[in-house]
Amino acid sequence: FFSIMPKHDDGDSDLAVSTYSLAELKEKKRALTEELAKLEVQIYNMEGSYLEETMANNYGNVLKGWDGYLQARARNPTPTMQKKQKTQIKDADRLFSMSSYTYKENVHGATGPSHDV
Repeated sequence: FFSIMPKHDDGDSDLAVSTYSLAELKEKKRALTEELAKLEVQIYNMEGSYLEETMANNYGNVLKGWDGYLQARARNPTPTMQKKQKTQIKDADRLFSMSSYTYKENVHGATGPSHDV
């Protein structure tokens, strides 16, 4: 186990050290929260691109399975690209984004959907 507080022998400076350490920890928390928000937006966008691409061609994806690809392959061993359909991505399809409790706040903003607790 490690201590996040620097070690000092001077008992009089404990309050100053604690205040400094608290400010330092708050800044680290702010920076990590900001980094988390950026990562969640990036994951949301990449996941959306993946879902749009794989759902549009009806072949399947890692969430829904590959039945569409297997069926197309059975009909035609060398399937050609078919016309892509525009699909609506549901929040329930966003397995990776929804694995984070804070994603809705970070992706949709403070006015977005609230967390169900």
